[in-house]
Amino acid sequence: MYRINTDAQELELCRRLYKLHFQLLLLFQAYCKLINQVNTIKNEAEVINMSEELAQLESILKEAESASENEEIDISKAAQTTIETAIHSLIETLKNKEFISAAAQVKAFRSLWPSDIFGSCEDDPVQTLLHIYFHHQTLGQTGSFAVIGSNLDMSEANYKLMELNLEIRESLRMVQSYQLLAQAKPMGNMVSTGF
Repeated sequence: MYRINTDAQELELCRRLYKLHFQLLLLFQAYCKLINQVNTIKNEAEVINMSEELAQLESILKEAESASENEEIDISKAAQTTIETAIHSLIETLKNKEFISAAAQVKAFRSLWPSDIFGSCEDDPVQTLLHIYFHHQTLGQTGSFAVIGSNLDMSEANYKLMELNLEIRESLRMVQSYQLLAQAKPMGNMVSTGF
């Protein structure tokens, strides 16, 4: 009687181990699919750092904003019809490197549309222009960022981010090599228990 009970327990243990084996196999396959998806996204999506471009533009705009304080600039009536035309006018002015005019336009558009995209009178016009320019340049894109207005040395943060990026890439390579090993192993190596 004791031997029959032990055999039944061993049989039940074998069944459970067999189920566990296949559940782990399914989990591993799902994990490999996830890694493939992450790898695909990693290769497709490029991160664009616009910090340097906007930092240069910021210094130019600060000088232009100081110069625009004493100048009166005539803004066309067409640019003042809607917010969209005003934004388009600002973008064209920035593209044409008419920075003094751009700073003056922001101030004029604030009086037409207070507390809208052009900000309020208390807001810095340079920051407003940078925001509008960045938004226009990255329209429809993902993965763009900019860090501006910081006097801190970003080299340490940049170094740590690069280290982290390298570690993630190495981890992805290791997981991919395990995935290739798992795919190369034939299923015939499993022990059959006759269930």
